[in-house]
Amino acid sequence: MKHINLIVVLVAVILSMPAKLALGADTTDYSGKYVVEQPKKGQSASAESTLQVVQNENAIEVTLSESGKTTTSHCAFGGSEGDYTSPGGVSGKCKAQLKGKNLIIESVVVTHPQATSNVRVHTKERWQLSKDSKTLTIKSDVDFPDFPSGVSAAVSGDTSTTTKYTRIPNP
Repeated sequence: MKHINLIVVLVAVILSMPAKLALGADTTDYSGKYVVEQPKKGQSASAESTLQVVQNENAIEVTLSESGKTTTSHCAFGGSEGDYTSPGGVSGKCKAQLKGKNLIIESVVVTHPQATSNVRVHTKERWQLSKDSKTLTIKSDVDFPDFPSGVSAAVSGDTSTTTKYTRIPNP
């Protein structure tokens, strides 16, 4: 009888635990402030860039400050679309998902290179935080879904970039 009572108590404790704790999920938290790493000697300097990231269980909010401009995007987890603003100020949609130790953010904006045409720009970012949580590496790939694949590559050239950021400690 004591064993049955113990089992009932253990089941009740497990059921009352949040799902993440019960499953032992190790979700990386990207929340924090980051500054772009300066290039090494011989590499060209990029614009001063900072990221402010706020993550919760439903979404991730990314505020990018670059060259005097600030944009904020709210990307939802779970397949829902959120509001995205490109560094150039173009509005679009985005979504986010945690995949293993990576955060994947996909965005789509519609540009108007000519008054009579629209071009969708699809960006897929893979965020990876170092084990010590001090370095954030973002690999971005861009494609143009409205162009045939051969034309897209010829027009855009190399569309992959990697940017590294250093986390700024909280004061």
